[in-house]
Amino acid sequence: MKNLDSRVESKYALDATAFYQGFHLHTIDTCLTTGLVFDEISHLQHKISSLDTLILTKRIIIFEPSTKTVKLIKLVAKQTGEGRLTEADVSIIALAKDYNAILVTDDFAISNLAKSLSIELLNLGTKGIRERRKWIKYCGICGRGYSSTESVCTLCGNKLRVRYKKQIDKNLA
Repeated sequence: MKNLDSRVESKYALDATAFYQGFHLHTIDTCLTTGLVFDEISHLQHKISSLDTLILTKRIIIFEPSTKTVKLIKLVAKQTGEGRLTEADVSIIALAKDYNAILVTDDFAISNLAKSLSIELLNLGTKGIRERRKWIKYCGICGRGYSSTESVCTLCGNKLRVRYKKQIDKNLA
């Protein structure tokens, strides 16, 4: 019979959706988040006084990710065309990467990028993503492809559209 103290504690990096789902109230493991994510959920503090208690008892710890990892996350986001991420989203992905934590989220953009970075995910209210996607900008008239920073076709002047391309996971292929 195993001793309860010998169990391996998991670390969870919580984005705002994890707090809204109440994940932090249902785990005995350490929960990490960033100041930017905590600011996003600050309106919950008036309704849930347990946040203060969880912080005081170090069940929720607020860390900031390394600058190096934030730059990496932004680079991969740019490469995958994932332009819907906020600074808070980038910070929690970077934190999960820095601390090798399980990322708890129901946000598809965050999940897509985390999967691209081989970060373990835990989805709460959704089934999660089934495939990784790369977002591509293109002209709907002439079909020419563009980088994620462009917004107008340089050939015909039309507004660019966005579509995705499925990414194949090498370890699943």
